[in-house]
Amino acid sequence: MLKKVQPTNSDINHITELLIHGHLTDLYSLKKVNVALPGAKKLNFRDILIVLQIGLEPEITSSKLSELFRISTPLLSTRISSLMRLDLIKQVEDPDDRRIHKLLLRSAGTTLFNEWYQHIKNFAVDILNDFPRASIDEMEHIIDFIVKHAVTGLGNHKA
Repeated sequence: MLKKVQPTNSDINHITELLIHGHLTDLYSLKKVNVALPGAKKLNFRDILIVLQIGLEPEITSSKLSELFRISTPLLSTRISSLMRLDLIKQVEDPDDRRIHKLLLRSAGTTLFNEWYQHIKNFAVDILNDFPRASIDEMEHIIDFIVKHAVTGLGNHKA
């Protein structure tokens, strides 16, 4: 039996961002989550994850978001337009290159980000209470190993 220890803030933050960046995105397809906003507007879980990512990385570009979430640019553009209509995010033009638009949270987006970030942070604490950081690090290493080998193996497949 593993000895339980109080997780550190560093561990909590690491697991919180790990959940946001990868594992929660993958879980999106397993369970549909809808959140009602004031005024009966609804967001799906992917929208919440997009808001979370913009909150973690202000001025992120849509192309980087598309890569992170492994979704097509047209689908992401639709989601970004929807989030802009809900006044959660805004696009700002890069002063050095007008072709690049960076994404930022608006006030309502910041509120949503703070609520969900805290919710996921609490979830991270629950995880860390059951699994010590060393076990999670080992799991990450194993997952990275599997993914790298799967990409290499599948990438070399000749049909």
